[in-house]
Parts: sequence; C-alpha cells; structure tokens
Amino acid sequence: MKNTQRILLAVYLFLTLGMLWFNWVYGGGIPSLQVTYMVRLSMFFTILVMRKKYWEQKMLVLAFAFTVLSDFFFVFVNTLDQPVANSPLYGMLGFVGAYATLIFIFGRHLNFNKNTILTLIPFVLLFGFMFLNLRKYATGYMFPAAIVLGIILCVTAAVMVSTINSGYFSKKSAYLIALTGCLMFFSDIFVAYTL
Repeated sequence: MKNTQRILLAVYLFLTLGMLWFNWVYGGGIPSLQVTYMVRLSMFFTILVMRKKYWEQKMLVLAFAFTVLSDFFFVFVNTLDQPVANSPLYGMLGFVGAYATLIFIFGRHLNFNKNTILTLIPFVLLFGFMFLNLRKYATGYMFPAAIVLGIILCVTAAVMVSTINSGYFSKKSAYLIALTGCLMFFSDIFVAYTL
C-alpha cells in the first residue's frame, strides 16, 4: 500500500467513525445525515482527483458518481425543508446506474457460463429471502422497482465474484473485486432492512 493510500485510508476511517458517532448522538437526525452526505461527497472528489492508471479505475468514477446521486435522494433529501417527489425512485435509479456501470466494467472479460450462473444462485436466494420478508413495505411502484434493483444487485455481485476466474485481473485484484462485490451486496441488504 502506497503512503497516499495509507493516509486516505486513515482519513476515511476517521471520517467513518465520525459519521457513526454523529448517527449515534443525533439518532439519524439532520446533522448526521448532513455529515454522512458530505463525507460521501468528499470521497467522490478524492476519487475524482486521484491518478488512475487503468481504464477500469476511470470508469469506477462514474459508478461512484451514481452512488453519490443516489445518496442525495436517499440521505440528503431528508435534510431539506421541502420533500422531493419520488426521491426513493430516483435513488434507486442512481444505484441501477452504478450497478450497470460495475457490470459493464467487470463483466467485459467474463465468459458467461455454468460457473457464472452457479455464482449467481446464492445471491438470488439471499435476495429472495430478504425480499419475501420485506415485500409488505414495497408498495406501489416500489414493488417492481425493488425487484429490478435486486436482480441487478445480484448480477453485479455475481459478476464481481466471477472475476476470480476471468483471468483478466491479477489474482489479488480479482479477490479484492470479489470481496467488494460481496460487501456491497450485504451492505445493500442491510440498508434495505433499515429503511
């Protein structure tokens, strides 16, 4: 790990702890939502200015931009005086954009075969179980939107895990990509339960 990466890791671990502290102190109120969104924005600007050696790294900026847009509609909009119509739908569309970007980046070098399908099955089963538990909360347009988002999330995670066998990325990078895909999947499942 380079010195710059170590510094950034330390800074963002500290900011993450700060976010958790604000959330604990303010119980998810406006100050904690504002801090959370500002940290996300600072992460985006940090990623934007960092030197990128590979095409995939450059494309990840687009995926991160979509997540910042999503967080605006899921997080920051709750700090505004006036409600924003359909903000959950716009937030979901941002995540769809992010997931589609990740599928494009990491799926380009995959041979979609039996192993890819087998990798997808656990994610679909976990999502299906979660969706069955939460379906009563998905009303109106949110019901089909949640299904579409869940399918795209499952495919994204499976594609990222499948990079281990693609042969395109180094083994270390492929395992980190796979780990990131799993963490992203479980994080989004956890977020669904907290909404």
